[in-house]
Amino acid sequence: MQIKPSQIGFVLFLLANATIYVRPWEIFPSIADIQLYLMLILAAFVIAHKQIQHHLEPACLRAQPITLCVIGLLFAVPISHISNGYLGGAIEGSVMMFKTVIYFIVLVSLIDSVRRFRIFLVSLAFCGLTCITISVADYHEFLNIESLTHIKERLGYTAGGQGIFLIRLCGLGMFHDPNDMSLLIITTAFLSLAVMRDRELGQLRYLWIFAFPILALAIHDTHSRGGLIAAGAATMAFLTLKYGRKVAMTMIGMGALAAPVLLGRMGNIDLSGGTGQQRIRLWAEGFAAIQGPKAFFGIGQGMYEGLANYVAHNSYVHSFVEMGVFGGTFFMGVFFFTAYGMYRIKREHLQIHDAGLVHYQPYVAAVVAAWAAGFLSLSRVYPPPTYTIFGIAAAFMNLSGIYMSPVQPVLRLDMYLTKRWVASSALLFVALFLATKFLAHF
Repeated sequence: MQIKPSQIGFVLFLLANATIYVRPWEIFPSIADIQLYLMLILAAFVIAHKQIQHHLEPACLRAQPITLCVIGLLFAVPISHISNGYLGGAIEGSVMMFKTVIYFIVLVSLIDSVRRFRIFLVSLAFCGLTCITISVADYHEFLNIESLTHIKERLGYTAGGQGIFLIRLCGLGMFHDPNDMSLLIITTAFLSLAVMRDRELGQLRYLWIFAFPILALAIHDTHSRGGLIAAGAATMAFLTLKYGRKVAMTMIGMGALAAPVLLGRMGNIDLSGGTGQQRIRLWAEGFAAIQGPKAFFGIGQGMYEGLANYVAHNSYVHSFVEMGVFGGTFFMGVFFFTAYGMYRIKREHLQIHDAGLVHYQPYVAAVVAAWAAGFLSLSRVYPPPTYTIFGIAAAFMNLSGIYMSPVQPVLRLDMYLTKRWVASSALLFVALFLATKFLAHF
């Protein structure tokens, strides 16, 4: 049987994606100088150039505006620096964002069949579980990964004046933060559940049941309030699509009542003090910096930390402050079109002809909802794992519409949809700005 170039490209992409989550150079420092990810993703890009050209055609971009918004960020990043007279930042930021855009476009271009979609989700669940298992083993001192450290948070002092500390689980690479790690755990949990319940995978799928004790231990070890919010959003989305709104609201209500009692620190969410209030102050500092000429193009990508000594810990605020209304609208558009597309499939009962896609629909919605909620406590506007999630949703919508015969796109960017996108972005900007005005205490 002849192997097609796109099949080779897909395998290379899977390997490149695996390096994002498992980070072999952090486990084996001796290979740190080898640019594994860059070599693999560029090779996949070259091999998949024909599919990529198709996805960049104007008609295809109108039918998949998520891709259009991701490309828009490629322009918003350098413009944010050029508007502030920082050419070096424009070049550095462009290179960084170009790598992310390449990753996203390769993902949506090569996942052009339900079979590849399924393989990708299985591989993503496996990579996530591998990263989590390594991190948990290091946390409990079964392994010793030199590059992996866990956050030590002071809770107070004993009567004798000794510090009381809480050690919070962190992961490899971008997941070197308990809130980031909690998002990976939630994503892996829903993908693992989807794989385990996918009858097309045969009896071996039941082996995934062994993943859940590890995931439960891991989410406990993060002690992440942001993770709790993300898990609630994911569960709400999953139950709504799977069982209906009434069941979802009942279950979430019961969970919200039980959380403060059962979850300790994770269930104690307070915006009037502690880390909650600190983060709102960070948002307020960011918005104060763009009141004036900087409102349109921002203070420059990567400049938030220099402004406030910390990142915003909110991806929506972070995007608006660093890239202004221009870039923030593109970032909001990535989420808006993802959420609107998934909602439209549900609301209008758009027919999905493949049983595999029907099976994975609530799990994809859950993962998207988890990250949308997670963005409230994390600044993750630019790195590839963010666009893994949006890429999954874009691929799902492509398979549900663009790849149908005749073509039946889930979304079509017209004047009506453009107005809703821009209005939603403006409302989010105003809501976040007003929230900082009323909730920040200096």
